[in-house]
Amino acid sequence: MRAEAIVVALAVVLAAWLWPASARAHHVPGHGSSEGVRSINSLGNRGGKVSTRLLLLEEFSWQPSALTPGLRNELSLLGEYAPVPAFSFGAQLPFTVIDELGSPPSVGYGDTRAFLRVTPHADKLIHRTLTFNLAASFPTRTVRATVDPGRVWSVTPSAIFTRTYTGWYWQAIGLASLETRPAGLAVDVSVGGQAGGKFANNKIALGGGVIVDVRAANFCANPDGTRTYCNDNRAGEDQREPGSVRATALASGSWTIQPRWALIFGVQVPFTPKRDLDLGLTFGVQTMF
Repeated sequence: MRAEAIVVALAVVLAAWLWPASARAHHVPGHGSSEGVRSINSLGNRGGKVSTRLLLLEEFSWQPSALTPGLRNELSLLGEYAPVPAFSFGAQLPFTVIDELGSPPSVGYGDTRAFLRVTPHADKLIHRTLTFNLAASFPTRTVRATVDPGRVWSVTPSAIFTRTYTGWYWQAIGLASLETRPAGLAVDVSVGGQAGGKFANNKIALGGGVIVDVRAANFCANPDGTRTYCNDNRAGEDQREPGSVRATALASGSWTIQPRWALIFGVQVPFTPKRDLDLGLTFGVQTMF
């Protein structure tokens, strides 16, 4: 009951904070983090193996140098269901708040994400797991942005390998993201890794790593509706020309408060001139079934 009470209390506090802001909403940009960072956050500081779970995830990002500078907050409810050990599907439902510099705070529903996971031989593999994931994002947001990208669609295939030992673990991730909007199509490639240790009879896990995102290609929209390869940013973007690199240092942790319940947290700090954010913070409550 203690874990259930924590989840209820967190939801009530967040709802009370978000509700008054909705009356003042007038614009909400999209998420500030890259697909690589978002994919790692959505794992809930666990291996990529398919599972049945619920994750209440809170993601903060401070972006003073963005086209829409300010503090962004995304509260997501992520649900995943595994009818068999090797396959699962799920969705992530986000509510976004942004406090732009010089503007009142805004709140609205963000773009919905859906995903499929496959872990071959999941019923046999415990310490070595390779999972393939296919995620898609749909333009369901309810408010406009100051620098608005329009309707955004994306498809992101990825692969995650996790190796666990008695007292420590490591994880590698690779993904490609195709994202289209009225300004054109962009292709990003990301690679990353994490490693860490387990403490207090495996109840506490602490780790760190790096995720590197590369803009592989831009296809800019022309007035006649066609798209051509371009060596510059798409309209409404900054520091996203082909070949641009963004690297982010990651720190993460989790506390298993009960066998099926865990609290998670994370910190993201970029260390390249080109970046999505200046500081990211992640908190969450996760339950496994």
